[in-house]
Amino acid sequence: MKKKVLFGVVLVLALSLMAPAWDVLGHAFIMEQIKGGPQNANGDELYGITAPDFVNYLLNTPYYDFLYKTTHTEFMRVWNMATTPAAQSLAMGFVAHNGVWGADYTAHYSSLTLGDPSKGYIIAKAEALEYGFGQMGVWDQLGLTGDMYKPLRLELCHNIIEYVVDIQIWMADPGIASRVMAAAGGRAPIMQQLVKTAFGGPLVAFSQKTEARLNHPAALAILLPAELSFQQRVTLYAGLYATATDLNGVLTNLDGYLRALASQMFGLTLQPGQAAQLLGGVLQMGLTADAPYELGATVIYVRDQLAAHNIVYGMGGMQVSPMDTQKGKIVK
Repeated sequence: MKKKVLFGVVLVLALSLMAPAWDVLGHAFIMEQIKGGPQNANGDELYGITAPDFVNYLLNTPYYDFLYKTTHTEFMRVWNMATTPAAQSLAMGFVAHNGVWGADYTAHYSSLTLGDPSKGYIIAKAEALEYGFGQMGVWDQLGLTGDMYKPLRLELCHNIIEYVVDIQIWMADPGIASRVMAAAGGRAPIMQQLVKTAFGGPLVAFSQKTEARLNHPAALAILLPAELSFQQRVTLYAGLYATATDLNGVLTNLDGYLRALASQMFGLTLQPGQAAQLLGGVLQMGLTADAPYELGATVIYVRDQLAAHNIVYGMGGMQVSPMDTQKGKIVK
């Protein structure tokens, strides 16, 4: 494999998702389990828990860092502005994603099962994979040895771990992909209003501190298309799993997805099977065999945190009894 192509695989994997925490199926799994199973979770909740990552479509703007922090730490803005059942369902998921005490917290900042609470599960596994690839000579083959390439190596490993965990989730419950695909495709239009009201004003205010100042219409012209693009990405990504009938089919679909991305974004030509081989090899390593334990612990943790922060449906939506609030359960 030519070095240019190998480097292209690194770039595509590393930049395709821009390292969320849990990926789409991981977040959806957590939401379904918080609700007590797929039968109790609605589509807007499933889409909502993925939605804070819509800001990844604004990576190349001067507002990305601000918006990432705002959507992942000031998430209550969305909940406080949700006044209809559909809006509350979207906001319930949105809040459950957060990086302060939500699903992202255990993935990025503090694992519940690995014995080292100073690192999130995805971060710890990415570091282990980066080291393992070094021992196997992978970085030598890619020409990515040396400290200057370590951030890129970790970014690559971060995304590989997320893909592999999603594959494991799909293998345990293939139907989750179709549920997420339908959820994204049918997400309530009020999601755009939530983005507008929760983040339009803060973006305008922040932009005044930059050289790229925005008025409100200009801010919305950035935010709203990003959410729409993200909705399309979730639909497409979930569809890669939903249309597969076995593991090889998933890997083949992901391979085609990454090849197309390489061509469109970087003008690189990847050979068929290269990305699939990389993902399949990491899956066979068993590095994330303990992911179900971390996901299960995350479900309990986030469920309890939602209850502790009084994130419960109001009249017209879901209802929570005092006993269930104490247990951290959300019920109909």
